[in-house]
Amino acid sequence: MSTTTAETATTAPGRLASWLRPRLSTVVMVVVAGTFTVFLVYPLLRLLFDVFVGGPGAGLEPIREAFALDGIGKTLLNTAIVVAGSTVAASVIALVFAWLNERTDARLGFLAEIMPLTPLLVPAIASTIGWVFLLAPRSGIANVLIRDALGLVGIHLSEGPFNVFSFWGLIALYTLLLIPYVYLPVSAALARLDPSLEEASRVAGVGPFRSLVKVTLPSIKPAIVGGMLVAVVMGISTFSVPVIVGTGAGVEILSVRIYRLLTFAFPPQIAPAVALSMLILLTVGALSVVQRRILRSGAFATIGGKGIRPNLVALGRWRWAARGVMLLFVACASIVPLLGLVYVSLRGFWTAEVTFSGLDLDNYRAVFDRRVTSKALTNSIQLAATCALAGMAVATVMALFVGTRNGPLSRFVDFVAKAPGGLSHIVLAVAFLGALAGPPFRLSGTLTLLLLAYIVLYMPQAYLSAGSAYSQLGTELGEASAVAGARPWRTFRKVTFPLMLPGLAGGAVVLFVLIMSDVTASALLSGGGTPVVGFVVLDLWSDGTFPMIAALGTVMTLVTSAVTILLMYFGKGRAVARP
Repeated sequence: MSTTTAETATTAPGRLASWLRPRLSTVVMVVVAGTFTVFLVYPLLRLLFDVFVGGPGAGLEPIREAFALDGIGKTLLNTAIVVAGSTVAASVIALVFAWLNERTDARLGFLAEIMPLTPLLVPAIASTIGWVFLLAPRSGIANVLIRDALGLVGIHLSEGPFNVFSFWGLIALYTLLLIPYVYLPVSAALARLDPSLEEASRVAGVGPFRSLVKVTLPSIKPAIVGGMLVAVVMGISTFSVPVIVGTGAGVEILSVRIYRLLTFAFPPQIAPAVALSMLILLTVGALSVVQRRILRSGAFATIGGKGIRPNLVALGRWRWAARGVMLLFVACASIVPLLGLVYVSLRGFWTAEVTFSGLDLDNYRAVFDRRVTSKALTNSIQLAATCALAGMAVATVMALFVGTRNGPLSRFVDFVAKAPGGLSHIVLAVAFLGALAGPPFRLSGTLTLLLLAYIVLYMPQAYLSAGSAYSQLGTELGEASAVAGARPWRTFRKVTFPLMLPGLAGGAVVLFVLIMSDVTASALLSGGGTPVVGFVVLDLWSDGTFPMIAALGTVMTLVTSAVTILLMYFGKGRAVARP
């Protein structure tokens, strides 16, 4: 018997035994990814079957209905302009802030860590309403104060000078909303990036800004691409900003159009709404293919094991200017809209008259005394905390599965994890109702239904955060751990997970805030016994109960601020690999 034959005879049974007894980590990855796939695919397939096969307009009729809708072309164009413009603006701002905080002497300690995260401190729906209180053309508090000041110098205006209900106002609020989704992965990547290439560039006489463009940004390409994709997904699916500001500006966005097709039309136009969601899904899928090709190219730096701290770039006289810009951003992103909320919450009504007499805490007492609002707060906090932890755990497992394996199965898991981002949340909520509300599950009006729906709906944000954190890791530390005899689980626990922790903490922050302020899915899935904050706020807005909205929004802000600061502090403080 030849040597080759002998080796084949001895190794073939070993390979078969290895195949029959896969590693525990592989089993866990397959089970978690499979379970998530079932909870996404089963409701969606039932809905698609009812629309495209079992419904009265089978085949391509739903697509024809969607593109025959009145004004749909303008809606799609509005969506493309707002999402693309705000994503580019948010990405530029996030990259600059991340570089200032991680690579220059303009940082301000722990305050610098949370500066670009301040849009997360005020939930989207509360921040949007706060800006409306401030910049509504006639009764906006800031506009009234500015008009009074201009009147002292002989300039008299009947409204304005700012108008939040405009195309530019819509893009500005989108930009503030999207900045954290790019900043979080980029900042985490810069914090753990080996600075040797940047040091070599500066030693060679290249200036700091050219080094940033030519060396630093290409080195963190996975984080940038992943963050921008998250921003696009969030921009397409966000609902709070366009339903309040876009409606007032007469600028219809696709997420609002789909919502109206399902809630305001009678009977609900499910078929064209689902068809439009499929169009978004194809767009997100195409962007995901581009992302995978960039990550597979390997044309970027990875986190190594040297642990070298970078020499901070001295900005000189520009340092205080940079700090001033970041402080201005903090004011615009959180403090200013929060002031609008607090002012209206302390008054019994919202008018164009600005006065500080008669302020009281009655609206806050009403928030906690009313059963609906107090229970909505409790339910939302519990759901947001549980989903943030569970969602990031599932996302991390799937990111590791895709990152460590090639082939059709990993590509399928990658697609499934990102798929909810391409679908309207209201459509997915309809799918969950049809599949899980009735027999045999009977989950209608329960927190379990909301929990499962939230994890599925916001998995793209969690998965892309986890994927960006993992993609930035190098292989040398893991290989060193394996050579030292550590098993895969110990390597993950002692090396991989601590290095990924800043990105995972950022993802958990995103999930918590998104779920706290969710409106679209909550409108259908929450019942009389399971109210949640987002839907209660939207319901109060439609009733014109503005002071109560302001008080509830302020309380939401306090909760999300505390959770955001704690998670980011935990992520930064524990992000050290242990031997």
